[in-house]
Amino acid sequence: GKNDWNLPDLPLLAEVGVIPCRVWAAKRTDVDDSGKKAVVADLRGHFPRGSDLVEEDRLTVHDRLGLLLFGGPIYVETIEAGTGAGSRSPHRVVALRSHV
Repeated sequence: GKNDWNLPDLPLLAEVGVIPCRVWAAKRTDVDDSGKKAVVADLRGHFPRGSDLVEEDRLTVHDRLGLLLFGGPIYVETIEAGTGAGSRSPHRVVALRSHV
């Protein structure tokens, strides 16, 4: 739909809950653009195959005790089935992106 200014409505965000996963930082890049500094984190994760996760979802990652490991918003970029040599089929491989 559209709002009063004929712009697309904001997406509805709802907390899904806890999803057991494994997330790690594949690469971090420091960006310095005319006095503005940012860190772009290239993250990867393994999530259970049946988890309610779609591209462009936003996440935060906590450990088992509830301590924040990767603050959000972390965006889900791609989701692939866990395939290849030695891969475990019950998980999906997820590419994540974070800007700090």
